[in-house]
Amino acid sequence: MLKKIAEQHKVSISNVAVRYVLEQPTVAGAIVGARLGISENLQDNSQVFDFSLDVEDYEQINNVTAES
Repeated sequence: MLKKIAEQHKVSISNVAVRYVLEQPTVAGAIVGARLGISENLQDNSQVFDFSLDVEDYEQINNVTAES
């Protein structure tokens, strides 16, 4: 499900996961790891601020998490 949402927004799966966590009302921040010297990680991580999840995205993620 995360892969499908990531493809829709043209971001990585980890971006979708971080965006979802950051948009939770009880969350003030998220710690995201990046390997030193690997610029792709930094560029990818910055994309988390370039999109928002819509209502349908939340419904799909919540349906999956409700099963666990």
